[in-house]
Amino acid sequence: MRSRFTRILLFAVLVIVIGYLFNAYFVHFTGDGKDSPEKALPKDADYEWIEGPKSDKEHRYFFLSNGNYFGTGMVTKNLKGWSAGDGVYAELPKSLDDNTIKSAHSDRKILYGLIKPKGKMKVLVNDKEAQLIELTTLSKDVIDLYKVEGYSIWYIDLSNLDDTEKFTIQVVDEKDNVVSELVI
Repeated sequence: MRSRFTRILLFAVLVIVIGYLFNAYFVHFTGDGKDSPEKALPKDADYEWIEGPKSDKEHRYFFLSNGNYFGTGMVTKNLKGWSAGDGVYAELPKSLDDNTIKSAHSDRKILYGLIKPKGKMKVLVNDKEAQLIELTTLSKDVIDLYKVEGYSIWYIDLSNLDDTEKFTIQVVDEKDNVVSELVI
C-alpha cells in the first residue's frame, strides 16, 4: 500500500515538473528573437513609432499609423531575443481643444490618450499624476499628416492606481484648478 502511494506521488510530481518546464519553454524561448526592440516592432502597416516607458525586459511604444490611427504596443525580451507583443489602437480624434481630454484607451496595463497641453498643466487619473510624452520628436511632415501639432501623449501604469474599474481623468492647471474632466 505504501509503495503504491509513493508511485502516485512521484507521478504527480513528475507531471508538475513537466508542466513547469513546458511553460518555461514557451515563456523564455518563443517569439521572433530579434536583436533589438526596434527590429521587433511590427511592420505590417505605415507606423510612426514613439518611444514610451522602458525596462530591461519590456519596451512600450506608442504609434501613429496609416494617417488616422493612434495606439500602443509592447516588445518583450526573452532568451531568444526581442518579440512584439499585443497592441491596441483607436482612431485619432479629429481635433483637440487645449487642455481637454476627449477619450482614453487601455491595453490592460496602462491607460493612455492624447492631449494638446497649453501652459503649465498636468493630467491626473484617479488623483495620480500621468506621464506626458511630447510629439516634438516627429518630423514636420508626420505632424502635418496626422494633424498632431502641439499634442502630447499622456499615460499612467494601471498598477499605480487603486481602482481600475472607474477612471476620473482631470486636467489641472498650476493652481490645481480642474480645467477639464472625463469620467469613464
